[in-house]
Amino acid sequence: MTHTNDHEIKVGSTTKALKLIRDDKKSALYNVFEEIPNYQQPLLFTQTDWIGGHGQYDFEQPDVYFEGQSIDTTQEGRLCLGPLIYTVGIDGSTLGANPVCFVWFSAISKWLVATATKVFWYDDTNFVEKEEFAGEVITSMVVINDILYVCLGTSTKYYYSADAVTFTQTDLDDGYAEQIFAAPNAAATATVLWKYKTANDLRNTTDGRTVAGGGVQWASTAVIGDSSADITQIFLVNDALMIGKEDNLYHYDSDGGLHPLLTDLRHNRSTNNFKYVVDWQSAVYFSLGRGMAEVTSYSAFEPMGPLHKIDNIGKIGDCVGLASSKDWMFIAKDEGTNTIIYKGREVRVGGQARESGLRWEWCPWVFLGANACATMKVCQHSATDRRVWFGYGNNAGYAILSDNPTADSAARFAAAGWIRMSYVIGTNRYWDKLWQSIVTETKGCTANLTVQPMYRKDAETSATNLTAAITTNGTVKTNLTAALTSNRIQFELHLATNSSTTTPEVLFFEARGVEKPETVRIHEAVYAIGDEPSKRAETIRTFLRGGRTSTSLIRFADLRYGETTGGTAGTDFVYVVVDPGYPQEIEIVHTKGGQPELGIKVRFREVSFT
Repeated sequence: MTHTNDHEIKVGSTTKALKLIRDDKKSALYNVFEEIPNYQQPLLFTQTDWIGGHGQYDFEQPDVYFEGQSIDTTQEGRLCLGPLIYTVGIDGSTLGANPVCFVWFSAISKWLVATATKVFWYDDTNFVEKEEFAGEVITSMVVINDILYVCLGTSTKYYYSADAVTFTQTDLDDGYAEQIFAAPNAAATATVLWKYKTANDLRNTTDGRTVAGGGVQWASTAVIGDSSADITQIFLVNDALMIGKEDNLYHYDSDGGLHPLLTDLRHNRSTNNFKYVVDWQSAVYFSLGRGMAEVTSYSAFEPMGPLHKIDNIGKIGDCVGLASSKDWMFIAKDEGTNTIIYKGREVRVGGQARESGLRWEWCPWVFLGANACATMKVCQHSATDRRVWFGYGNNAGYAILSDNPTADSAARFAAAGWIRMSYVIGTNRYWDKLWQSIVTETKGCTANLTVQPMYRKDAETSATNLTAAITTNGTVKTNLTAALTSNRIQFELHLATNSSTTTPEVLFFEARGVEKPETVRIHEAVYAIGDEPSKRAETIRTFLRGGRTSTSLIRFADLRYGETTGGTAGTDFVYVVVDPGYPQEIEIVHTKGGQPELGIKVRFREVSFT
């Protein structure tokens, strides 16, 4: 079938048939080509450091990852297994209940733990029961001036002991306490004992024993806030006495003045507000609702914590323990099904301001699983024996602290752990990625100390082996056992050991592949201008300019191939848009002295549309 015109174009409700200009060889000035956008060639995902910690969804910062379990990423440039959990009970049996507090009793050089009703000594192997408060509930335990105080709440007067063997109940008039705490008196002239009773009763004394034992009656009540919300904790910030409540934080000054500092908590009240408090590197950190916060001066507060600003990885949880050492903070988070102890610190990042040049780095260090935890504390048993203790179901558990676990003969490692790295999306999240091989650098691997590479792609919720387990050391390239195509993907490394004294280490991980960019099809045409009204320059130019500004897609059909804009999209025509800068009025110069021919040049970009 012969056509007078070559192309048919429909802009809005207007359809026009246009004729292509031909050169001296009678070839139409019409080209179809594909634009290839910038893309990664070759496609590489490389990670050589994980010290930035967990919480990154898409891969952006090169030392941060998605999440992990029983893993240690606190050593720069390498990752290894997290610490072994030592479980401690009574001669092979449990403590009978979850621990509620730990304390070091220096007068007898013993580590103590209390459950809800019992106090135990640690004999360096097991815990030994020393006292039972049958029918009562231990709320806290503290050592002040070589005296151990055991608080039993508001219905039973507290007990004290000089040796953790013989316990005496106080006979002071108001001997009821949820917590006893040592802090300066109101005039800051001496250290005294402070105690609180829920809901808002704060008192102090210079000695909390019996009258015969030298005890001094508790002073009259200082009323902290109203009785609609309970006190949850008393603590110091730069020697300023703070009283945390479910609905506020108060500073009780040396003149007896009361200063509310977080009044907005009236609308965010929680029994978890200030329930856990710890000092670390001149600041104080505390639980606040489901999250955490720090106070660095009288009124400077800042949210923080291992689950802060990582909402996009889908983790929330409640603080169930806080502890600190010289270099690290430890936060236990009950995330619903499992409890994880995170090890972290705040560091300055290369002087660059992501958050005033500082960032928190949190590692999912100890995995408690479904074992309940309600308290945590660091203890230095000797100059070289440092441990973080925590509730572990109806036992106490601990992990050894080490400055460099892979170089410390006393360090012990979990049997298994894993790290899931951030999503890799390449240049474009939707484009196909074809993965071919991985390169790893490992240390300490053997047949029984392995690193298993795995992956989760696109919407998958479980991991699949990427290659066989890595058992050799040094830099090794491993081809994939099967073709792997993805739009987005996460790579995982699962570490395992058959000896608690040794861990495999990963120093380098790289996945290699190719990326298939989605190309764009372009139609470039030069249309002839004629004498008839429908082919005049002004008419065609106005028509095509209307296409450039049209908010509707344009239909484009090549009449030479039997296409029509009145047919079916994709078969009889394609949808296009006019590229910016077009149409253009041009002159076509012919050879052999022919007159130049006027034409209108346009570029149409195909658009996939249904």
